[in-house]
Amino acid sequence: MKKIRLLFVDDETNVLAALRRMLRNKRDHWDMVLVNSGQAALEALEKAPFDVIVSDIKMPGMDGAELLTRVKEAHSGTIRIALSGQVDLNEVIRSIRSVHQYISKPCTAEALIARIEGALMSREVLTDPKMLELVTEIDALPVIPKIFQQIRDELAKPEPSIDRIADSITQDVGLMAKILKLVNSPFFGLPTHIDSMHKAITMLGLETIKALILSAHLFTSLDGHILSGFKLNMLWEHCFRVANIARLIAECDKADKNVIVSCRMAGLLHDVGKLILINNFPKRYEQVLKSVRENGGPVYRIEREVFGTSHAEMGAYLMGLWGMSHEVVHAIGYHHSHRPSSEYIPNVVTAANSIDHHCVVFHKDYSRIRIRKDVAPQLFEEKRLHMWLDYVSEHWQDIDVFDCADENLLNDILDRG
Repeated sequence: MKKIRLLFVDDETNVLAALRRMLRNKRDHWDMVLVNSGQAALEALEKAPFDVIVSDIKMPGMDGAELLTRVKEAHSGTIRIALSGQVDLNEVIRSIRSVHQYISKPCTAEALIARIEGALMSREVLTDPKMLELVTEIDALPVIPKIFQQIRDELAKPEPSIDRIADSITQDVGLMAKILKLVNSPFFGLPTHIDSMHKAITMLGLETIKALILSAHLFTSLDGHILSGFKLNMLWEHCFRVANIARLIAECDKADKNVIVSCRMAGLLHDVGKLILINNFPKRYEQVLKSVRENGGPVYRIEREVFGTSHAEMGAYLMGLWGMSHEVVHAIGYHHSHRPSSEYIPNVVTAANSIDHHCVVFHKDYSRIRIRKDVAPQLFEEKRLHMWLDYVSEHWQDIDVFDCADENLLNDILDRG
């Protein structure tokens, strides 16, 4: 098996020596090169490609932000990780567009290996080299212009409301994904993992959130007319419903609190790959939607015919690069049940997605997603699905769009082939 190639960059020789010792047991699997400057790193990259670069941010001469920006421009397929202590907000903003993940210094060997392997493992669900390189290049996700303007207007007020800003951010998948990535970076030194916008704003303060959100080019605005018949807010509403259904299913199963949070997060982000495909290939995605309208069939199946992959794989790889947990990444990548899974969170998101696709029908030709017995045997339990549907109906009055007692709904969701 070909070794994974990693490049470590730090101007302190004792740090490089420590890294060499820490990662000694990975020598059979990783080919590691350690250099002490940005220039030396660029020279190493010119000689041979690397899968991952891990660089300090604060270095004399060419700092980590500049180095990783140049790596992004010249070697876009390389996974870029910042290994650094706390830095000021300006340095965070300078590095935002070029860094996939931030790891705090010092860190244990186990933590460093886990983060690197997590980013590498996310490539399992996306195998097309061209698509891998495309996703690795992505530094911003499109956001709904109206939502972004709401936030800007609120931030411009003399006394902006944390609640209103948090509510607005969570109304946009792209915005939320990027902000969560940033607030969980070690640059801010927060003591716990942040999983809600209100908590993030409260702990960081409005001025920091304002600086992050209004930074030039941090977010891109998706043209509302980029695709005929496509509305970004409808995509978000679907993700919101799937997130709530997934959360309620996990609550019904009396799952651990962290599992419930992960189910909701995976539901919110499960279709983030559509933003990537639509924003980068609008004309080809128009073909996908046209084919679905004229010939039927799930969107993800037509995506594979047109692109060789689907939004599920694209979204999973990007979220893996951005440091989302393994469970959330797998739930995003496998939410269309195209392979068997015994993992709880992917199965819950698969069920939640299928339930929403059956419960909310936009037009007569709308293609629904069914749960196949061969790839999701744990979900093929009618009694369990009945229990979930009843629980969702009882605990979320706003989704009064289906009759959980209707046997036809259960029969429609399950593919008994």
